[in-house]
Amino acid sequence: MEYKQISRFYRFFLKLPYLFYNEKTAVLYGKRLIQIITVGRTSNKERMTLLEVIGMYKNSPVVIAAFGEKSDWIKNLRKNPKTIVVWSNKKYESNVYWLDKQDSENILKSYEKDHPYLVKFFEKFMKMGWNDFSNLPLCYFPEKY
Repeated sequence: MEYKQISRFYRFFLKLPYLFYNEKTAVLYGKRLIQIITVGRTSNKERMTLLEVIGMYKNSPVVIAAFGEKSDWIKNLRKNPKTIVVWSNKKYESNVYWLDKQDSENILKSYEKDHPYLVKFFEKFMKMGWNDFSNLPLCYFPEKY
């Protein structure tokens, strides 16, 4: 499924947290959400993306590109892997690192165990089985790279 296929109603709710998430409020969300600031691949302007942290890898937050390689933030990071991360009470510069298939599957299995109801929601919302999510890009942002 592509982002543009989602109804305006759902897109509104997907964008709602952007209004309330910043350096000062990030701590209120705990370690559940992360904001990455990338450089646009064509505009060279800062672009902010808010993502759910689905796990940890080497003590770093892991996120998934639910809309795949066509996601703008993925395209931006493929061109320029440097990013600024705002996560809980931290703000730091990082490089993006991509997880291999095995590590992706392990992270997703752990998420499925910890959040079975969210997994069911995502399967229904994205119209795909949970096992298929391991084909999507997963990455992590270490604090010291």
